[in-house]
Amino acid sequence: MKLLCINHEFPPIGGGGATACYFLTKELEQMGDSCTVITSSFADLPARETVNGCRVIRVKALRRKRDKSTFLEMLTFMFSAFFTAGRLLRKESFDRCFIFFGIPSGPLGWYIKKRYRIPYIIRIGGGDIPGSQDRFQILYRLLSLPLKRIWKDASSVVANSEGLERRARVFYDCSHLQVITNGVDHQYFSRKTAEKKYEVEILFVSRLLEGKGLQYVIPRMKEIQERTVGEVHLSIVGDGPYREELAQIIRKHGMEGLVSMEGRQDKESLLEYYSRADIFILPSRGEGMPNVVLEAMAMKLPIIMTPCEGSKELVTDNGIIADYKHFSDAVVKLANDRELREKMGNRSREIAEDRFQWKHIARQYREVLEHNE
Repeated sequence: MKLLCINHEFPPIGGGGATACYFLTKELEQMGDSCTVITSSFADLPARETVNGCRVIRVKALRRKRDKSTFLEMLTFMFSAFFTAGRLLRKESFDRCFIFFGIPSGPLGWYIKKRYRIPYIIRIGGGDIPGSQDRFQILYRLLSLPLKRIWKDASSVVANSEGLERRARVFYDCSHLQVITNGVDHQYFSRKTAEKKYEVEILFVSRLLEGKGLQYVIPRMKEIQERTVGEVHLSIVGDGPYREELAQIIRKHGMEGLVSMEGRQDKESLLEYYSRADIFILPSRGEGMPNVVLEAMAMKLPIIMTPCEGSKELVTDNGIIADYKHFSDAVVKLANDRELREKMGNRSREIAEDRFQWKHIARQYREVLEHNE
């Protein structure tokens, strides 16, 4: 198949959706498909290049930050991509369109189907479901009807977790909504020998947003330390708009010795944090299927998550699902039981290898692309 993929994010910019696009196109190319990605320009990235055999075309967009994009910036991508896709489709033919996110790429998939009769599938990510983010509430109200039409006319709408699928069905219960999970690069994310700084190192990795729930964990760190045999420490890796608020919470509760904010780390440095860690936590109020948890699993870490989207698929006998009331109890339980941590960590790696290799995930997407008109 010859595939046209449209995603406003592609590495080295973006988050989980960008990572998924990178690995899915890589695996599809290895299966014999031909992929072209239209994505956003950023800084001095080349306008055109080949990545893992995939042709990447970067169009002008007013994107200022590597890890996030405002709605206005997404809108500039959509208009640029509209003209670039039109020029491309007048010269070449494609079999399918692979759209990442209903916002901002969904309208392009819909237009391409109407104008060029090319079927499209949409991979939704959470933030493009109306109601997901408070900052977009007015836009969600304006975009709800067009989004429902875009979903309706897609050959398939793919959510990356059962929880996200349920949330999507609340918005629009279309018959062709299905689940294909995220994957993980288990070969890269493989535990290395690293010098530990504390007896029990707890790790959080994600963008710093209020919804990630750290404000419920940080004030309990003294209690966790008092109930734990051995020195504990929480490392917060990431950056975002909630950073200063978290810093104030740390200072307010006198947690400077128990909690450190490490900022955003490059991929190589992140491996060191994973390799030093004993426990990975994600106390989030809502997720799709978090890539950081998959990475932590590949790194042989036991997982403690809140009961949000993706938790049931990711956390079974390799960790603990706990609400905020019982989250610190779960941390203490694992912090005091090295044998249990190791057992759960080994199980995390087994699950990552058995169920979440990108080549397996790509085969599922290929089947959807191949059999949907």
